[in-house]
Amino acid sequence: MPFFYQQNINETAHLAIWSIQEPASFFETDVQLAVPIANEERRTQHLAVRLLFKLMMPEADLSQLVMADNGKPYLIGLPFHFSFSHCKGYAACAVDDKPVGIDIEIIHPRIAKVAHKFLNDQERAMITALEEQAQLNQLAFFWAAKEAMYKKHEQLGIDFAKDFNILELTKGERGVVPAAILHKGNKINVSLDYHFGTDYICVTCYS
Repeated sequence: MPFFYQQNINETAHLAIWSIQEPASFFETDVQLAVPIANEERRTQHLAVRLLFKLMMPEADLSQLVMADNGKPYLIGLPFHFSFSHCKGYAACAVDDKPVGIDIEIIHPRIAKVAHKFLNDQERAMITALEEQAQLNQLAFFWAAKEAMYKKHEQLGIDFAKDFNILELTKGERGVVPAAILHKGNKINVSLDYHFGTDYICVTCYS
């Protein structure tokens, strides 16, 4: 089911999501790329996001894909930037002419158990008065947003709670929220394009 969701964020940034309903063999046939992951579900996710990227950018040679120290994929010599993400049932890809980050997460109560690792005091205060489901939705947004910010920033040594600051809650199923990256004495203002699906949140970080 290719291109389950597509969106032009602005003139240069684009994203697409694949709803994974096919077996690994389907993606292996089209991608023709070895992914040495024993777990079939994880291997299928990795293959799906690569096929999605290939469909978005047919000129890209997946055999030249390399991983940076922070885990971000690169294709040497290409005049654009891209970011991958996948979770149970979905693969997502964003492309831009500037550094970009994308993350997709299933909205699940377990996110609350690790919230202390990525929320700062201001963000925690923003969700305190929300009812349970609304609070869970915002936690999922914060988590996906900060993962996307990390992928865009391309720097190691990041403290998700301290260095990534989200300034507003989401409003509605789709929108844009301002945020700031504070790292090594620098402040970088970024935008977080988000949308909620039936069971997921997808966030793209761009400037």
